[in-house]
Amino acid sequence: MTPLVPDSLIRTLLAEISVDNSLRQTAAIASHARYPNSAGFFETADYVAAQARSYGLQNVHVERFPTREPMWDAVEAELDLISPVFRRLSTLQRVPELLAQHSRDGDVTAELVDVGDGTSESDFDGKQVNGKILLADGQPGPVWRAMGERGAAGMICAGAGEYFGRHTPADAVVWGEAPPGAFAMMISPRQGARLRALLKRGVVKVRMHGRAARVTPGAIGMVEGEIPGEMPGSDIVLAAHLDHQKPGANDNASGSGTLLELARTVNHLIAAGKIPKPKRTLRFWWTTEIRSEEAYFRQHPEEAKKIVLSVVLDQAGGELRKENNFIIIDNPTWLPSYADDLIENLAEYVKERYAPAEHAPDALWVARGGSSQSMRTVYWDYQEITDEVAFESREAQIPGIALAVPSLDLIHTNLDTTDKLDPTWMKRSAVMTLAPALYVANAGTKEAAATLDYTFHRAAARLAQSADPGRRLAEEQQRLDSVRELDHGLDTSADRARLASIAAALEEHTVDAK
Repeated sequence: MTPLVPDSLIRTLLAEISVDNSLRQTAAIASHARYPNSAGFFETADYVAAQARSYGLQNVHVERFPTREPMWDAVEAELDLISPVFRRLSTLQRVPELLAQHSRDGDVTAELVDVGDGTSESDFDGKQVNGKILLADGQPGPVWRAMGERGAAGMICAGAGEYFGRHTPADAVVWGEAPPGAFAMMISPRQGARLRALLKRGVVKVRMHGRAARVTPGAIGMVEGEIPGEMPGSDIVLAAHLDHQKPGANDNASGSGTLLELARTVNHLIAAGKIPKPKRTLRFWWTTEIRSEEAYFRQHPEEAKKIVLSVVLDQAGGELRKENNFIIIDNPTWLPSYADDLIENLAEYVKERYAPAEHAPDALWVARGGSSQSMRTVYWDYQEITDEVAFESREAQIPGIALAVPSLDLIHTNLDTTDKLDPTWMKRSAVMTLAPALYVANAGTKEAAATLDYTFHRAAARLAQSADPGRRLAEEQQRLDSVRELDHGLDTSADRARLASIAAALEEHTVDAK
Protein backbone atom coordinates (compact mmCIF):
# COMPACT_ATOMS: atom_id res chain seq x y z
CA MET A 1 0.00 0.00 0.00
CA THR A 2 1.21 3.50 -0.86
CA PRO A 3 0.81 5.80 2.14
CA LEU A 4 -0.55 9.31 1.87
CA VAL A 5 1.46 10.34 4.93
CA PRO A 6 5.08 9.81 3.87
CA ASP A 7 6.91 7.00 5.61
CA SER A 8 9.79 9.40 6.23
CA LEU A 9 7.50 11.55 8.39
CA ILE A 10 6.22 8.51 10.27
CA ARG A 11 9.78 7.41 11.05
CA THR A 12 10.78 10.92 12.09
CA LEU A 13 7.92 11.00 14.59
CA LEU A 14 8.67 7.50 15.87
CA ALA A 15 12.27 8.52 16.52
CA GLU A 16 11.35 11.74 18.35
CA ILE A 17 8.23 11.01 20.42
CA SER A 18 9.07 10.34 24.07
CA VAL A 19 6.72 7.79 25.60
CA ASP A 20 8.45 8.37 28.94
CA ASN A 21 7.41 12.02 28.84
CA SER A 22 3.87 11.11 27.77
CA LEU A 23 3.65 8.81 30.79
CA ARG A 24 5.11 11.44 33.13
CA GLN A 25 2.56 14.00 32.01
CA THR A 26 -0.21 11.41 32.22
CA ALA A 27 0.76 10.55 35.80
CA ALA A 28 0.83 14.24 36.80
CA ILE A 29 -2.63 14.81 35.35
CA ALA A 30 -4.02 11.58 36.85
CA SER A 31 -2.90 12.71 40.33
CA HIS A 32 -5.73 15.29 40.30
CA ALA A 33 -9.47 14.80 40.68
CA ARG A 34 -10.65 16.90 37.74
CA TYR A 35 -14.40 16.61 37.62
CA PRO A 36 -16.20 18.95 35.24
CA ASN A 37 -17.07 22.19 37.03
CA SER A 38 -14.50 21.75 39.79
CA ALA A 39 -11.55 23.63 41.21
CA GLY A 40 -9.55 20.45 40.63
CA PHE A 41 -10.14 20.74 36.89
CA PHE A 42 -8.78 24.29 36.81
CA GLU A 43 -5.78 23.38 38.97
CA THR A 44 -4.99 20.70 36.40
CA ALA A 45 -5.66 23.13 33.57
CA ASP A 46 -3.14 25.57 35.04
CA TYR A 47 -0.57 22.76 35.18
CA VAL A 48 -1.23 21.81 31.54
CA ALA A 49 -1.02 25.45 30.46
CA ALA A 50 2.36 25.86 32.17
CA GLN A 51 3.69 22.72 30.51
CA ALA A 52 2.33 23.79 27.12
CA ARG A 53 4.16 27.13 27.41
CA SER A 54 7.38 25.35 28.40
CA TYR A 55 7.08 23.24 25.23
CA GLY A 56 6.83 26.33 23.05
CA LEU A 57 3.12 26.64 22.36
CA GLN A 58 2.01 30.21 21.79
CA ASN A 59 -1.09 32.09 22.91
CA VAL A 60 -1.64 29.60 25.73
CA HIS A 61 -4.58 30.41 27.98
CA VAL A 62 -7.36 28.82 30.00
CA GLU A 63 -10.92 29.53 28.89
CA ARG A 64 -13.73 29.55 31.46
CA PHE A 65 -17.43 29.20 30.71
CA PRO A 66 -19.78 30.02 33.62
CA THR A 67 -22.31 27.47 34.86
CA ARG A 68 -25.33 27.83 37.14
CA GLU A 69 -24.15 25.11 39.49
CA PRO A 70 -21.28 25.80 41.93
CA MET A 71 -17.98 23.97 41.59
CA TRP A 72 -17.86 20.73 43.54
CA ASP A 73 -14.69 19.15 44.95
CA ALA A 74 -14.59 16.26 47.44
CA VAL A 75 -12.63 17.24 50.56
CA GLU A 76 -13.02 14.30 52.92
CA ALA A 77 -14.97 11.08 53.12
CA GLU A 78 -15.00 8.01 55.37
CA LEU A 79 -17.16 4.90 55.36
CA ASP A 80 -17.13 2.75 58.50
CA LEU A 81 -18.80 -0.47 59.53
CA ILE A 82 -20.03 0.20 63.08
CA SER A 83 -21.71 -3.10 63.97
CA PRO A 84 -21.63 -6.04 64.33
CA VAL A 85 -17.90 -5.09 64.48
CA PHE A 86 -16.02 -1.88 63.77
CA ARG A 87 -14.09 -1.76 60.52
CA ARG A 88 -13.02 1.11 58.30
CA LEU A 89 -14.38 0.23 54.89
CA SER A 90 -13.02 3.08 52.78
CA THR A 91 -11.63 6.60 52.74
CA LEU A 92 -11.36 9.33 50.13
CA GLN A 93 -7.56 9.10 50.28
CA ARG A 94 -7.67 5.40 49.45
CA VAL A 95 -10.53 5.56 46.92
CA PRO A 96 -11.03 8.99 45.31
CA GLU A 97 -14.39 7.81 43.92
CA LEU A 98 -15.81 7.11 47.41
CA LEU A 99 -17.90 10.27 47.69
CA ALA A 100 -20.18 10.37 44.66
CA GLN A 101 -19.77 13.48 42.54
CA HIS A 102 -22.24 16.23 43.59
CA SER A 103 -23.15 14.39 46.81
CA ARG A 104 -24.38 16.58 49.63
CA ASP A 105 -22.37 16.71 52.83
CA GLY A 106 -23.30 14.45 55.71
CA ASP A 107 -22.30 12.56 58.82
CA VAL A 108 -24.77 9.75 59.42
CA THR A 109 -24.72 6.56 61.48
CA ALA A 110 -27.69 4.32 60.73
CA GLU A 111 -28.89 0.84 59.95
CA LEU A 112 -28.21 -0.54 56.50
CA VAL A 113 -31.04 -1.87 54.32
CA ASP A 114 -30.53 -3.77 51.05
CA VAL A 115 -32.67 -2.45 48.19
CA GLY A 116 -31.12 -4.33 45.25
CA ASP A 117 -30.92 -2.12 42.20
CA GLY A 118 -33.43 0.18 43.91
CA THR A 119 -35.41 1.08 40.81
CA SER A 120 -38.68 -0.79 41.36
CA GLU A 121 -41.32 -0.96 44.07
CA SER A 122 -40.44 -4.60 44.78
CA ASP A 123 -36.98 -3.51 45.92
CA PHE A 124 -38.60 -1.49 48.74
CA ASP A 125 -41.61 -3.73 49.39
CA GLY A 126 -42.02 -4.21 53.13
CA LYS A 127 -38.76 -2.46 53.92
CA GLN A 128 -38.58 0.51 56.26
CA VAL A 129 -36.04 2.92 54.75
CA ASN A 130 -36.86 6.13 56.64
CA GLY A 131 -33.73 7.26 58.48
CA LYS A 132 -31.72 4.32 57.19
CA ILE A 133 -28.83 3.95 54.75
CA LEU A 134 -29.61 2.14 51.51
CA LEU A 135 -27.30 -0.47 50.02
CA ALA A 136 -27.96 -0.52 46.29
CA ASP A 137 -26.50 -1.55 42.97
CA GLY A 138 -26.02 0.76 40.03
CA GLN A 139 -25.72 4.53 39.96
CA PRO A 140 -27.13 6.78 42.72
CA GLY A 141 -29.46 8.70 40.41
CA PRO A 142 -31.97 5.97 39.49
CA VAL A 143 -32.10 4.65 43.08
CA TRP A 144 -32.67 8.09 44.61
CA ARG A 145 -35.37 8.97 42.08
CA ALA A 146 -37.17 5.66 42.73
CA MET A 147 -37.10 6.29 46.48
CA GLY A 148 -39.24 9.38 46.19
CA GLU A 149 -39.96 10.81 49.64
CA ARG A 150 -39.09 7.71 51.64
CA GLY A 151 -36.70 9.61 53.89
CA ALA A 152 -33.51 7.58 53.59
CA ALA A 153 -30.51 9.11 55.39
CA GLY A 154 -28.03 8.15 52.68
CA MET A 155 -27.09 5.52 50.16
CA ILE A 156 -24.15 3.29 49.32
CA CYS A 157 -23.91 2.06 45.73
CA ALA A 158 -22.00 -1.12 44.94
CA GLY A 159 -22.64 -1.59 41.25
CA ALA A 160 -20.29 -2.55 38.41
CA GLY A 161 -19.82 -0.54 35.26
CA GLU A 162 -20.78 -1.97 31.88
CA TYR A 163 -19.40 -0.75 28.57
CA PHE A 164 -20.24 -2.46 25.29
CA GLY A 165 -21.19 -5.59 27.23
CA ARG A 166 -17.96 -5.69 29.25
CA HIS A 167 -18.17 -5.41 33.03
CA THR A 168 -15.70 -3.74 35.36
CA PRO A 169 -13.98 -6.01 37.92
CA ALA A 170 -15.58 -6.98 41.25
CA ASP A 171 -12.93 -4.97 43.12
CA ALA A 172 -13.43 -1.81 41.06
CA VAL A 173 -15.22 1.23 42.46
CA VAL A 174 -17.08 3.04 39.70
CA TRP A 175 -17.39 6.79 39.37
CA GLY A 176 -20.86 7.78 40.59
CA GLU A 177 -22.89 10.96 40.23
CA ALA A 178 -25.38 11.87 42.95
CA PRO A 179 -28.65 13.60 42.09
CA PRO A 180 -29.64 16.80 43.95
CA GLY A 181 -30.15 16.25 47.66
CA ALA A 182 -28.59 12.78 47.81
CA PHE A 183 -25.87 11.78 50.25
CA ALA A 184 -24.17 9.01 48.27
CA MET A 185 -21.04 6.90 48.39
CA MET A 186 -19.55 4.32 46.03
CA ILE A 187 -18.02 0.94 46.93
CA SER A 188 -17.02 -2.10 44.89
CA PRO A 189 -19.38 -5.00 44.11
CA ARG A 190 -17.16 -7.24 46.26
CA GLN A 191 -17.55 -4.89 49.24
CA GLY A 192 -21.27 -4.81 48.59
CA ALA A 193 -21.44 -8.62 48.64
CA ARG A 194 -19.66 -8.67 52.01
CA LEU A 195 -22.14 -6.21 53.50
CA ARG A 196 -25.05 -8.25 52.15
CA ALA A 197 -23.59 -11.36 53.76
CA LEU A 198 -23.54 -9.53 57.09
CA LEU A 199 -27.12 -8.38 56.62
CA LYS A 200 -28.25 -11.99 56.32
CA ARG A 201 -26.96 -12.56 59.86
CA GLY A 202 -28.65 -9.58 61.48
CA VAL A 203 -28.63 -5.81 61.93
CA VAL A 204 -25.77 -3.91 60.30
CA LYS A 205 -24.92 -0.29 61.11
CA VAL A 206 -22.60 1.91 59.09
CA ARG A 207 -21.31 5.45 59.31
CA MET A 208 -21.07 7.73 56.31
CA HIS A 209 -19.07 10.94 56.60
CA GLY A 210 -18.46 13.19 53.64
CA ARG A 211 -17.73 16.81 52.88
CA ALA A 212 -17.16 18.72 49.64
CA ALA A 213 -16.04 22.25 48.83
CA ARG A 214 -18.44 24.32 46.76
CA VAL A 215 -17.37 27.50 45.02
CA THR A 216 -19.54 30.03 43.21
CA PRO A 217 -19.59 30.86 40.39
CA GLY A 218 -19.16 27.48 38.77
CA ALA A 219 -17.41 27.00 35.45
CA ILE A 220 -16.29 24.48 32.91
CA GLY A 221 -13.17 25.16 30.89
CA MET A 222 -10.46 24.28 28.44
CA VAL A 223 -6.81 24.99 27.78
CA GLU A 224 -5.77 26.38 24.41
CA GLY A 225 -2.39 26.82 22.76
CA GLU A 226 -1.10 26.89 19.20
CA ILE A 227 1.75 26.63 16.75
CA PRO A 228 0.92 29.43 14.31
CA GLY A 229 0.91 28.71 10.60
CA GLU A 230 1.16 30.91 7.54
CA MET A 231 -2.41 30.39 6.28
CA PRO A 232 -4.92 32.24 8.50
CA GLY A 233 -8.36 30.73 8.87
CA SER A 234 -7.32 27.19 7.95
CA ASP A 235 -6.57 25.55 11.29
CA ILE A 236 -6.24 22.01 12.62
CA VAL A 237 -7.29 21.26 16.21
CA LEU A 238 -5.75 18.42 18.20
CA ALA A 239 -7.98 17.76 21.20
CA ALA A 240 -8.13 15.57 24.29
CA HIS A 241 -10.56 15.92 27.16
CA LEU A 242 -8.85 16.78 30.43
CA ASP A 243 -11.77 16.26 32.78
CA HIS A 244 -12.59 13.07 34.70
CA GLN A 245 -12.42 11.52 38.11
CA LYS A 246 -9.15 10.63 39.83
CA PRO A 247 -7.16 8.82 38.56
CA GLY A 248 -8.83 8.41 35.15
CA ALA A 249 -5.42 7.50 33.74
CA ASN A 250 -6.36 6.03 30.38
CA ASP A 251 -9.61 7.99 30.27
CA ASN A 252 -8.29 10.51 29.59
CA ALA A 253 -5.14 11.62 31.34
CA SER A 254 -3.35 9.50 28.74
CA GLY A 255 -4.76 11.49 25.83
CA SER A 256 -4.04 14.79 27.59
CA GLY A 257 -0.50 13.77 28.55
CA THR A 258 0.16 12.55 25.02
CA LEU A 259 -1.07 15.86 23.61
CA LEU A 260 1.52 17.69 25.70
CA GLU A 261 4.23 15.43 24.34
CA LEU A 262 3.01 16.08 20.77
CA ALA A 263 3.33 19.83 21.34
CA ARG A 264 6.91 19.32 22.52
CA THR A 265 7.64 16.96 19.60
CA VAL A 266 6.45 19.34 16.89
CA ASN A 267 8.31 22.36 18.21
CA HIS A 268 11.51 20.37 18.78
CA LEU A 269 11.41 18.92 15.26
CA ILE A 270 10.80 22.36 13.75
CA ALA A 271 13.70 23.84 15.73
CA ALA A 272 15.96 20.99 14.60
CA GLY A 273 14.98 21.53 10.96
CA LYS A 274 13.57 18.00 10.66
CA ILE A 275 10.06 19.13 9.69
CA PRO A 276 8.89 22.44 8.22
CA LYS A 277 6.89 24.99 10.14
CA PRO A 278 3.23 24.18 9.46
CA LYS A 279 1.43 26.10 6.75
CA ARG A 280 -1.81 25.81 8.69
CA THR A 281 -2.04 26.63 12.38
CA LEU A 282 -1.96 23.68 14.77
CA ARG A 283 -4.23 24.35 17.75
CA PHE A 284 -4.03 22.20 20.89
CA TRP A 285 -7.12 21.94 23.10
CA TRP A 286 -7.45 20.24 26.50
CA THR A 287 -11.18 20.24 27.13
CA THR A 288 -14.14 19.48 29.34
CA GLU A 289 -15.43 16.61 27.22
CA ILE A 290 -17.83 17.89 24.53
CA ARG A 291 -19.27 20.61 26.78
CA SER A 292 -16.39 23.09 26.58
CA GLU A 293 -16.18 22.91 22.78
CA GLU A 294 -19.93 23.46 22.53
CA ALA A 295 -19.63 26.45 24.86
CA TYR A 296 -16.61 27.72 22.94
CA PHE A 297 -18.43 27.63 19.60
CA ARG A 298 -21.47 29.34 21.13
CA GLN A 299 -19.24 32.10 22.47
CA HIS A 300 -16.97 32.26 19.39
CA PRO A 301 -19.14 31.15 16.43
CA GLU A 302 -16.66 32.58 13.95
CA GLU A 303 -13.94 30.18 15.14
CA ALA A 304 -15.69 27.08 13.78
CA LYS A 305 -15.32 28.48 10.28
CA LYS A 306 -11.53 28.68 10.73
CA ILE A 307 -11.08 24.99 11.59
CA VAL A 308 -10.69 22.54 8.70
CA LEU A 309 -9.99 19.39 10.71
CA SER A 310 -10.17 18.10 14.28
CA VAL A 311 -8.15 15.16 15.60
CA VAL A 312 -9.49 13.83 18.90
CA LEU A 313 -7.56 11.43 21.14
CA ASP A 314 -9.64 9.83 23.91
CA GLN A 315 -7.72 7.04 25.70
CA ALA A 316 -4.22 6.53 24.35
CA GLY A 317 -2.78 3.67 26.37
CA GLY A 318 -5.11 0.69 26.43
CA GLU A 319 -4.32 -1.86 29.11
CA LEU A 320 -0.96 -3.51 29.74
CA ARG A 321 -0.85 -7.30 29.29
CA LYS A 322 -4.24 -7.29 27.54
CA GLU A 323 -5.20 -7.47 23.89
CA ASN A 324 -5.86 -3.91 22.73
CA ASN A 325 -7.65 -2.50 19.71
CA PHE A 326 -7.01 0.83 18.02
CA ILE A 327 -10.45 2.37 17.49
CA ILE A 328 -11.16 4.82 14.66
CA ILE A 329 -14.59 6.48 14.60
CA ASP A 330 -15.89 7.64 11.23
CA ASN A 331 -17.51 10.99 10.56
CA PRO A 332 -21.33 11.10 10.61
CA THR A 333 -23.23 10.54 7.37
CA TRP A 334 -24.21 14.22 7.29
CA LEU A 335 -20.52 15.20 7.18
CA PRO A 336 -18.71 12.93 4.69
CA SER A 337 -15.00 13.74 4.63
CA TYR A 338 -11.73 12.64 3.11
CA ALA A 339 -10.52 12.44 6.73
CA ASP A 340 -12.02 8.94 7.07
CA ASP A 341 -9.96 7.74 4.12
CA LEU A 342 -6.82 9.56 5.24
CA ILE A 343 -6.77 7.86 8.65
CA GLU A 344 -7.77 4.50 7.15
CA ASN A 345 -4.86 4.75 4.69
CA LEU A 346 -2.46 5.55 7.53
CA ALA A 347 -3.78 2.79 9.81
CA GLU A 348 -3.62 0.11 7.13
CA TYR A 349 -0.16 1.22 6.01
CA VAL A 350 1.42 1.14 9.47
CA LYS A 351 -0.21 -2.23 10.16
CA GLU A 352 1.25 -3.65 6.96
CA ARG A 353 4.64 -1.95 7.32
CA TYR A 354 5.30 -2.00 11.06
CA ALA A 355 3.04 -4.49 12.85
CA PRO A 356 1.28 -7.06 10.65
CA ALA A 357 -0.72 -9.87 12.20
CA GLU A 358 1.22 -12.99 13.21
CA HIS A 359 4.58 -11.21 12.84
CA ALA A 360 6.89 -9.57 15.34
CA PRO A 361 6.39 -5.79 15.05
CA ASP A 362 9.14 -3.48 13.93
CA ALA A 363 11.20 -2.26 16.88
CA LEU A 364 10.18 1.31 16.03
CA TRP A 365 6.52 0.40 16.58
CA VAL A 366 6.96 -0.78 20.19
CA ALA A 367 8.05 1.03 23.34
CA ARG A 368 10.23 0.04 26.27
CA GLY A 369 8.13 -1.84 28.80
CA GLY A 370 5.23 -2.17 26.38
CA SER A 371 3.62 -5.04 24.52
CA SER A 372 4.62 -6.47 21.14
CA GLN A 373 1.13 -6.78 19.70
CA SER A 374 0.23 -6.45 16.07
CA MET A 375 -1.60 -3.30 14.95
CA ARG A 376 -5.23 -4.25 15.56
CA THR A 377 -7.51 -1.60 14.04
CA VAL A 378 -11.29 -1.45 14.36
CA TYR A 379 -13.41 1.02 12.40
CA TRP A 380 -16.60 2.22 14.05
CA ASP A 381 -19.48 4.03 12.44
CA TYR A 382 -20.13 7.43 13.98
CA GLN A 383 -20.65 7.25 17.75
CA GLU A 384 -21.71 10.15 19.98
CA ILE A 385 -19.24 9.31 22.72
CA THR A 386 -16.37 11.81 22.85
CA ASP A 387 -15.24 15.29 21.80
CA GLU A 388 -15.78 14.67 18.10
CA VAL A 389 -19.50 15.21 18.83
CA ALA A 390 -18.94 18.96 19.26
CA PHE A 391 -16.76 19.34 16.17
CA GLU A 392 -18.81 17.13 13.86
CA SER A 393 -22.18 18.53 14.91
CA ARG A 394 -24.62 19.85 12.33
CA GLU A 395 -23.92 23.33 13.72
CA ALA A 396 -20.10 23.33 13.68
CA GLN A 397 -19.67 21.08 10.61
CA ILE A 398 -15.96 20.44 11.30
CA PRO A 399 -14.81 17.06 9.94
CA GLY A 400 -12.61 15.03 12.20
CA ILE A 401 -10.58 12.01 13.12
CA ALA A 402 -11.48 10.34 16.44
CA LEU A 403 -9.06 7.81 17.96
CA ALA A 404 -8.95 5.63 21.07
CA VAL A 405 -7.24 2.61 22.60
CA PRO A 406 -9.86 1.94 25.29
CA SER A 407 -9.53 -0.04 28.49
CA LEU A 408 -13.19 -0.92 28.84
CA ASP A 409 -12.65 -3.21 31.83
CA LEU A 410 -11.30 -0.33 33.92
CA ILE A 411 -12.94 2.79 32.51
CA HIS A 412 -14.52 5.17 35.05
CA THR A 413 -13.15 3.25 38.03
CA ASN A 414 -10.46 3.65 40.67
CA LEU A 415 -8.47 0.89 38.91
CA ASP A 416 -7.81 3.05 35.83
CA THR A 417 -4.28 3.86 36.98
CA THR A 418 -1.12 4.90 35.14
CA ASP A 419 0.74 1.65 35.86
CA LYS A 420 -1.81 -0.25 33.76
CA LEU A 421 -1.13 1.75 30.58
CA ASP A 422 0.69 0.04 27.72
CA PRO A 423 3.66 2.19 26.57
CA THR A 424 3.57 0.62 23.10
CA TRP A 425 0.02 1.80 22.50
CA MET A 426 0.86 5.20 23.95
CA LYS A 427 3.53 5.52 21.27
CA ARG A 428 1.23 4.32 18.50
CA SER A 429 -1.56 6.65 19.57
CA ALA A 430 0.85 9.58 19.53
CA VAL A 431 1.96 8.86 15.97
CA MET A 432 -1.56 8.18 14.72
CA THR A 433 -2.74 11.49 16.17
CA LEU A 434 0.10 13.70 15.03
CA ALA A 435 0.87 12.25 11.58
CA PRO A 436 -2.48 13.07 9.91
CA ALA A 437 -2.56 16.49 11.59
CA LEU A 438 0.87 17.37 10.17
CA TYR A 439 -0.07 15.98 6.76
CA VAL A 440 -3.10 18.26 6.56
CA ALA A 441 -1.22 21.18 8.11
CA ASN A 442 1.31 21.16 5.27
CA ALA A 443 -0.85 19.84 2.44
CA GLY A 444 -0.72 21.61 -0.91
CA THR A 445 -1.52 20.82 -4.53
CA LYS A 446 0.41 17.53 -4.60
CA GLU A 447 -1.08 16.20 -1.38
CA ALA A 448 -4.59 17.27 -2.38
CA ALA A 449 -4.32 15.43 -5.70
CA ALA A 450 -3.06 12.26 -3.99
CA THR A 451 -5.80 12.44 -1.37
CA LEU A 452 -8.47 12.98 -4.03
CA ASP A 453 -7.25 9.97 -5.99
CA TYR A 454 -7.27 7.73 -2.92
CA THR A 455 -10.65 9.03 -1.75
CA PHE A 456 -12.12 8.43 -5.22
CA HIS A 457 -11.05 4.78 -5.24
CA ARG A 458 -12.35 4.24 -1.71
CA ALA A 459 -15.62 5.94 -2.68
CA ALA A 460 -15.97 3.67 -5.72
CA ALA A 461 -15.44 0.64 -3.48
CA ARG A 462 -18.10 1.86 -1.05
CA LEU A 463 -20.56 2.34 -3.92
CA ALA A 464 -19.88 -1.20 -5.10
CA GLN A 465 -20.65 -2.53 -1.62
CA SER A 466 -23.77 -0.39 -1.16
CA ALA A 467 -27.27 -1.83 -1.49
CA ASP A 468 -28.35 1.45 -3.09
CA PRO A 469 -25.45 3.05 -5.04
CA GLY A 470 -27.63 5.82 -6.45
CA ARG A 471 -28.67 6.94 -3.01
CA ARG A 472 -25.10 6.75 -1.70
CA LEU A 473 -23.70 8.76 -4.63
CA ALA A 474 -24.39 12.25 -3.25
CA GLU A 475 -22.62 11.42 0.02
CA GLU A 476 -19.52 10.17 -1.80
CA GLN A 477 -19.45 13.14 -4.16
CA GLN A 478 -19.58 15.43 -1.13
CA ARG A 479 -16.64 13.49 0.29
CA LEU A 480 -14.66 14.17 -2.90
CA ASP A 481 -15.46 17.87 -2.63
CA SER A 482 -14.19 17.92 0.96
CA VAL A 483 -10.64 17.42 -0.36
CA ARG A 484 -10.77 20.99 -1.67
CA GLU A 485 -10.00 22.15 1.88
CA LEU A 486 -6.42 21.02 1.14
CA ASP A 487 -6.28 23.04 -2.09
CA HIS A 488 -9.11 25.42 -2.95
CA GLY A 489 -8.06 25.34 -6.60
CA LEU A 490 -8.61 21.58 -6.84
CA ASP A 491 -11.12 20.56 -9.53
CA THR A 492 -13.22 17.57 -8.46
CA SER A 493 -15.73 17.68 -11.34
CA ALA A 494 -14.13 14.89 -13.37
CA ASP A 495 -14.01 12.55 -10.39
CA ARG A 496 -17.59 13.42 -9.47
CA ALA A 497 -18.67 12.51 -13.01
CA ARG A 498 -16.71 9.25 -12.97
CA LEU A 499 -18.31 8.33 -9.68
CA ALA A 500 -21.77 9.07 -11.09
CA SER A 501 -21.04 6.77 -14.04
CA ILE A 502 -19.96 4.00 -11.65
CA ALA A 503 -23.13 4.41 -9.59
CA ALA A 504 -25.30 4.28 -12.72
CA ALA A 505 -23.56 1.13 -13.95
CA LEU A 506 -23.96 -0.53 -10.56
CA GLU A 507 -27.66 0.32 -10.45
CA GLU A 508 -28.15 -1.00 -13.98
CA HIS A 509 -26.40 -4.23 -13.02
CA THR A 510 -28.64 -4.52 -9.96
CA VAL A 511 -31.79 -4.09 -12.09
CA ASP A 512 -30.56 -6.69 -14.63
CA ALA A 513 -29.78 -9.12 -11.82
CA LYS A 514 -33.36 -8.84 -10.58
